[in-house]
Amino acid sequence: MKLLVNADATRKVPAVFLVVLLSITVFLGGCFSDEKEQQAVQAMPVKVIKVTEHEFPVMGEYVAQIEALKTVEIKARVQGHIKERTFNEGQNVKEGQLLFVIDPRPYREALIKAEAELASTKASLAKASKDYKRFKALFDQGAVSREEFDSKITDKQVLEANVTNAEAQVEQAKLDLGFTQIVSPMNGIIGRTQVEPGTLVAAESTVLVTVSAMDPVYVNFSIPEKEYLVAMREMEAKKKVGKPEGASNLRIILADGGYYEYNGTFNMADRAVDSSTGTLGIRAEFPNPEQILRDGQYAKVVARLKNYPNALVVPTRALLDVQGRKSLLTVSNGTVVERPVKVEYTNDRNTVIKSGIESGTLIIADGVNKIRPGTPVKAEISDESSKMDK
Repeated sequence: MKLLVNADATRKVPAVFLVVLLSITVFLGGCFSDEKEQQAVQAMPVKVIKVTEHEFPVMGEYVAQIEALKTVEIKARVQGHIKERTFNEGQNVKEGQLLFVIDPRPYREALIKAEAELASTKASLAKASKDYKRFKALFDQGAVSREEFDSKITDKQVLEANVTNAEAQVEQAKLDLGFTQIVSPMNGIIGRTQVEPGTLVAAESTVLVTVSAMDPVYVNFSIPEKEYLVAMREMEAKKKVGKPEGASNLRIILADGGYYEYNGTFNMADRAVDSSTGTLGIRAEFPNPEQILRDGQYAKVVARLKNYPNALVVPTRALLDVQGRKSLLTVSNGTVVERPVKVEYTNDRNTVIKSGIESGTLIIADGVNKIRPGTPVKAEISDESSKMDK
């Protein structure tokens, strides 16, 4: 029996074999490719920060305004025309220094008239006193009636009252004459004058000039309630251990960006927190011997609220917060590990860790929401490790 073989079939066998061989090659190549990609994922580089213990002061910076220790608006006590101005605007003045002179002539004449009236009334009283003594003796002898004697008593009492009134008029005239010379009530800087010689000023209404006491000065600012509590608890803690407060930790940054030479001290806190802003008004006191600080000037107050001598500080952006549970992504043996932590203090930039990590821990600060615990990584220490705020 003769076996017939289809020539076309024999030609197709090598082709089928070739297709199968290519499929296997592609499959194996894909497997090796997936393995390489997996190895690449496993070796994903990440930037990490090495956490070390160091001193960490909690600083606060607040917009502030300078206020004069005392400001007095000087007004005329009597009406009249300004005769003379005796100061230069913007200069320092001393308490009791003459500033203005109001034309004194009307008040000098009033004083002379009051003194003349007093002299006349005293003369009348002297005569009435003599009449009283004479009529008293006559009344005791029964030479005059009770009615006549009572009349002399009344005349004497009326004139005594008139003398008292005349003396008061003289004192008032002396005061008015003295008020024509307007003096500074305190040491300070005098401002621009509001009147010139020749101006008619009214009593107790026209502001002539303003004087401000400028050494020391007040600095007013508002502090968030949270930061106020941090500062107050720090102060209480120092009191309990008997530590002295030491030098003031309040400083001023002026408009040119430079620090003011002198430190300030806490003066007072407002009675209540502003419910609309959640801040508390604070007043500090700063020396101002060179008078660089002026009333109404704006500045920034920098305050050390608290100091941690040995703190583990991480960037706040590194914290994971899930329903109040805070944690950090750390790198240990090339693997991402999530570690729960307790926070001692936090602000928008830095967070002080109370427990959960130790010095030398490597943490991931960026992209923490995209990295899962257990992911193999290749840690690269970031330059930020040496730039953490101290």
